[in-house]
Parts: sequence; structure tokens; C-alpha cells
Amino acid sequence: MSEENKLQVKKQPEKGLFKSFGLPRLIAVFFWFAGIDLIVFSNKTVHAVWNWQDFINKIPFYLIVLRTALGFTVLTVVRFLLRKAKDPEFVDSAALFTGSVFFACTALFDCEDFHPILGVFAVCVVFAAYAASRMDLARFEKLPFKASAAIIAVIAVATAAFVCLIACCMHLSFKTSCFDMGIFTQMFHSMKTNLTTNTTCERDVLLPHLNVHASYILYLLLPFYAVFPNSLTLIIAQAVISISGVIPVVLIARKRGFKGLFTVFVSAVYIFNSGLLAPCLFHFHENCFLPALLMWLLYAVDERKTIPIYVLSVLTCLVKEDAPLFIICIGLYLLADEKGKKRIHGGMIALLSLVYFVFIMKNLAGTGSADMMMGQRFSILVFGNNTGFTGILKNVLSNPSYFFNLFFSENSLVFLLQMMLPLLFLPFATTKIHRYFLMLPMVIMNLVIGSCYHYAAELGYHYTFGTATLLIFMAILNCSDLKEEAKRTVITAAMAAALITAVPLLTQNLFQYENYQKYKSYYAYVESCLASIPDDACVIAAPNYLPHVANRNEIYQLNEDDYVTASGNVTAIKDMNKYDYFVLDAKDGNTRGAIAILESNGYTLFAECKDYIVIYKK
Repeated sequence: MSEENKLQVKKQPEKGLFKSFGLPRLIAVFFWFAGIDLIVFSNKTVHAVWNWQDFINKIPFYLIVLRTALGFTVLTVVRFLLRKAKDPEFVDSAALFTGSVFFACTALFDCEDFHPILGVFAVCVVFAAYAASRMDLARFEKLPFKASAAIIAVIAVATAAFVCLIACCMHLSFKTSCFDMGIFTQMFHSMKTNLTTNTTCERDVLLPHLNVHASYILYLLLPFYAVFPNSLTLIIAQAVISISGVIPVVLIARKRGFKGLFTVFVSAVYIFNSGLLAPCLFHFHENCFLPALLMWLLYAVDERKTIPIYVLSVLTCLVKEDAPLFIICIGLYLLADEKGKKRIHGGMIALLSLVYFVFIMKNLAGTGSADMMMGQRFSILVFGNNTGFTGILKNVLSNPSYFFNLFFSENSLVFLLQMMLPLLFLPFATTKIHRYFLMLPMVIMNLVIGSCYHYAAELGYHYTFGTATLLIFMAILNCSDLKEEAKRTVITAAMAAALITAVPLLTQNLFQYENYQKYKSYYAYVESCLASIPDDACVIAAPNYLPHVANRNEIYQLNEDDYVTASGNVTAIKDMNKYDYFVLDAKDGNTRGAIAILESNGYTLFAECKDYIVIYKK
């Protein structure tokens, strides 16, 4: 039987219940109207879940029946008029696919609880995948590449703009803090002033940031910061750099046989990935370079472009001291995947990255920071004299059962679902065992470290930038291995999955914009008070106000350790005479006592803004 005849046989309308009663059509109508109800009736006072009884009372049941019957009838008429079309099932399938995705997005709008997200996702993605499997998707391959590229550009720019808007509003509303926004603001001030990475707020002493993290890549941002010397420059750059990784994704998708609209779908899987979007909403971090650099490197590996492989490997290693782990795993993947002479390059970048990792960790150990960071991140694998990288490696090899036990805790299981749901678990859909080298960074950096350092196993922090990128590449590879029809169906469903999981993540932060607009004048006044502090002054500030006064040589974080207390009252301030200005949080319980001590030692009120800050000067 010819391929054309096989396709015609496979695309025959279904028999039985689905054909006789038009069940997909009925479910599609139900989803569409249910989604519209959520838009029309659900609000902060009548929530569809938390106030479910009140929500039900807003919609008469007879109206539900009548409109469902009407919608079903309209679709049935359309279906009848198109009965002689090449793909007569397209109307029902398209209605079901768009209806299920539409309902999921409206149901999960502004949703923060993972449990309802999981429930809605499980139901709606199943229907979306089923609908996609019933459509003749080959027609979507005919979309010209220029049109696909234009759509991708619009989605990428719109998403980046939205993320930048929310992240900037968070900063302007004083929702960022010393760690990490204040540190990088002061560091870039030093870079702009004298090309050093000096900070005082990171370890409470004058210390180059490069003595803590080997993030030489940050100098690439210096020209932009020199032109626009503002914390917002870093926040915007983070989102733009991260989402720019979609460019190599498009190139990888084309090489792997995705055409037309399916190139858009592959790109959407990257753009809407929660592991890349969530950290863009949290301050700024050097790891934001990882998605673009790693995806360009993976493209070079996929194309076996030797020189770009080495150049991009070097650039990736310069992101942070733990970044060589990504290169080691990618090198091992290339070593196992390549059948020809170029496999040696996989071994070379893996070996060179390992040598660099050992060197840079030894170098950082001289500052005391490396051992501290290693002990903090891997405390659950450290005991006695078995400390540092070699001690941890020895402990793992000596007792692998304990190491494997760390892979899954309650938090890490939720994290694994959050990382895999947008990808429909595609990273696991392969029998090519060497591809799992690309999953190893997530196991180590998120699951193992997250068992004792919980930030590593939570969305919203910078620990997912690199690991999510490798998982996306795995998903693209595994999907491209499928037969053509299955490949189209799966990537369409994966696009829906990525969108559905991105909606609650992005919309739950809309209040940041609303809050900033509501109190914009107050925030502007606080900003003006902080800006009036002389640039050459030595300042100690509360964590959330520190990033806004960090463009100076000396800035310190004010925290509990700076107070001497007795019976819950502040009795003294450590090293008080060291500072020229105190920026106090008006809502902090210690502020009243601190003010009394400052005034008794000759400090005077410099500026204040009710409910926000109080500034005292020497």
C-alpha cells in the first residue's frame, strides 16, 4: 500500500461513539463556554475555585444547556458543510484543541497553587494532544520560513517586553534586595568606575565579586551599563539575553526537520518554558547568559562546527565556576553521539572544562568563598574531613545508594514536575542512553543540591537557566526522532503544554505592575530621598532599599546582626560610627530603637517617607 493510501486510511473519521455523537465537538463547545464564564464572572470576590458555590449561582444551569446545544448545532452545521473537504474532522479537532487550551489558560490565570495547575494541565493537555492527533497537520508545514520567523520574533519580543515590565516594576516597588540586585548594582558601578568588580555589601568587606564567583562573562555587559548606568539595565538585559536563545533554537529545529508552523511551535516551547521565564523575574544573575550560550553551543554540536564548539565552550565556562559541568556533560554527549573523527572534540571540551573547573575552584578556595559555597550547597554530602570537591566526590563513590536517595524529596518531585510538564516529559522519550548526559546537570544542580539548599529546587531562582536549556534541547532531539505524523502531533501538544504552564507563572505577577501604578508617586518620592544621599557617602541600608543606593564605593546591608539587643530591644548598633548614613525600613520592628540610639549619638534626621524609609546622617 502506498504512503498516500496509508495516510488516507489513517485519517478516516472515527467509528462508534465519537462519530455518532460528535463527542469531541461537544467537549470543545463545553470548554469554550467554560472559559468565557471564567472571563466574565470570575474575579477577586467570586473565584471559581475558592468561592465555587457563588460562582455556580451566577450561571443558571438552563443557560449552560441552551448555549451548549446552540454551539454544538452551529459546529455541526459547519461540519456538515465541510463534509467533502480533504480533512472533514478539522473543524471538530481545531475547536477541541483551541477550546481546551483556552479553558486551561483562563482557569489558570493568576493561579499560584501548583495542585490546580497540575489538575487542569492533566485534563486539558490530554484533550489538546488528542485533537492534534486527529488533524491533518501537514498543511501547516507550508507556511513560508519568513512568515514563521516573523511570528517567532513577535512572540519573543512580546514575551521579553512583558517579563521586563513586570521585573522592572518589582524593582521600582522595592521588591528586590541586596542579594542579588544590590551586589550586581555595586559591582557594575565598580566596573564602570575602575574596571574592578569590588563590592562591600556581598561579604560586608571590600571584596572583588570575582573572588566569590568566577563570572568573567559579566564584562560583556559593561558597555551597555556604561551607557545606561542603572539597575534596570541589568534587569532588561537578563530577559533579552535569555530569550535571545530562541535564535539557535530555530536553526536547530530546521535542521531537525521541523518546517513551517512547527518551527514556531518548537520556538514557543523554548520561549514559554517556565525554567527560563521564572528566573527572569528574580533580580539579576550571571546565569542569564547560560540559555543563549548553551543553545548556540548545542547548535554548533548538532552541526559539528568545530571552532564554534570551542569558542562557545570557553564563553560558557566564563559564566560561573560551576558552568564547566554543562560543558563536561555536553562533551560526553558529543563523544558518545559522534561516530566519526569529530567525536574527539567532545572528549577535548569535557577534559579541558574539567581541568578549568578544578583550577578555578582551587583559585576560589584561596579566598575562602569556594569552600563555603561548596559546604553550603553540598552540606548533605559532607562530613568530617571529607570536604571540598574531592571529599564530596569520594563520599559519592563510596556510598552511591545514599547519593541516589537524594534525587527525590517532596520538594524535588514537585520541581521535577514543574520542569517536565512544559516539555511533556519528552527528555525521557528516548532509548539513546548517551542523551541522558544532558540531564545530569539537572540531577546534580537541582535535585541533589536542592535536597539541602532548597532554592536550587525551586522555580523562580537562577538555578534553572542552564538545566532547563539542556532539557529543551533533549525534547527537540527526541521529538525529531519520531515519525513525521507523530512528530507534528507531539510538538503541537508540547507547544500547548508550554503555553498552559507559562500563563499562571506570568499572570500571577501582574499585581506587581498594578501595585507599582497604584503607588507610583510614593515610590518616586522614596527614590528621590535615596537619590539625595551624596554619592561619596558610606551608607548602610535595609535590604530592599540597598539596590537603589548601591551606585557607590561603600554600601553595606543592615540586618539583625548589626544590632545588639536585650529583651527584644535594640541597645546598640555595631560599628555605628563607620557609616555616614543609615537607611532604615520604617516597618522594621528594630527601627524605633535604632533611631533612639542614632539620635543619642549625634545622628540627625535626613529624610523620611511614612511607612517606607527613615534616613539618618552623621
